[in-house]
Amino acid sequence: MNPAENMRVWNGLESITQPFDVASVAVGMFDGLHVGHQALIRAAVEDGRAHGRRSVVFTFDRHPAELISPDKVPGYLSTPRQRIALLEALGVEDVVVARFDERFRALSPEAFLHFVMYGVLGAKAIFVGGDFHFGRNQSGDVEYLREAQARFGYTVHVHPPVLVRGERASSTAIRAYLRSGDLAAATEMLGHPYVLSGVVAHGEKLGRKLGFPTANLRLSRAQVVPADGIYAVWGTVRGERRMGACSIGMRPTVGGAERTVETYLLDFDADIYGEEMDVEFAARLRDELKFETLEALVEQMEFDVRKAREILQG
Repeated sequence: MNPAENMRVWNGLESITQPFDVASVAVGMFDGLHVGHQALIRAAVEDGRAHGRRSVVFTFDRHPAELISPDKVPGYLSTPRQRIALLEALGVEDVVVARFDERFRALSPEAFLHFVMYGVLGAKAIFVGGDFHFGRNQSGDVEYLREAQARFGYTVHVHPPVLVRGERASSTAIRAYLRSGDLAAATEMLGHPYVLSGVVAHGEKLGRKLGFPTANLRLSRAQVVPADGIYAVWGTVRGERRMGACSIGMRPTVGGAERTVETYLLDFDADIYGEEMDVEFAARLRDELKFETLEALVEQMEFDVRKAREILQG
């Protein structure tokens, strides 16, 4: 599917000053944009093209749990910037990012359909997953959407689950795979590489002393951090994409006090403190280990870098 030309992004419903005419709308959080999300959104895009309507993704600026159950917020699988880029690649024409606040949370299912889907978006087709819930106390569901079709003049499309290795693609499953270190399974279910994003921060600079200066990543959002270990990665900073090796963990050999995400960019030695950086995970190399000496650690790091280069060069 071709990327959308000049995709419009609306931050907050109030930014839409002129209601849409008619649209095919995919609704959901869509964190990570995994293969199930992609299939649902492609269906909405194709429906819009077939009927001469704009294709719209309606989503939220945060996970609803941040307001409803702050102690149960799952780690994110993407940043807003990543999500927008993935949606654009799917050919979506409009992305509406609603602010999930107390006012929005208080909308009844009927009010959501009347004021948002019908009044603002002009929805003639609504695409959701089978477990979709909406409205105050999540009291609206797929059956409610179906029952309301005649009142609001839309057709609801409930997209079937997409199976990967016999398992339903879901954000919950992907989080579990990442946290357990099964990067291959997580990547297959995502349908694209997993990426952490943040700002390069000052650390203890131990890597530089060992001959491997690393970029210490301070995450820009509470993303899921893959299991401790060493990974072959692509690092993108200042618009340049470079091969790298990433270490996640406590750095037991040097008595690390906190968990870090540190990336050594191959053939690169510029000052990038304070710069935004993406770390794209390609393969898991090994578990994090404690070495008896720094010499043994350096020897292993040299091997890890050679292995990462070999994998990334294909």
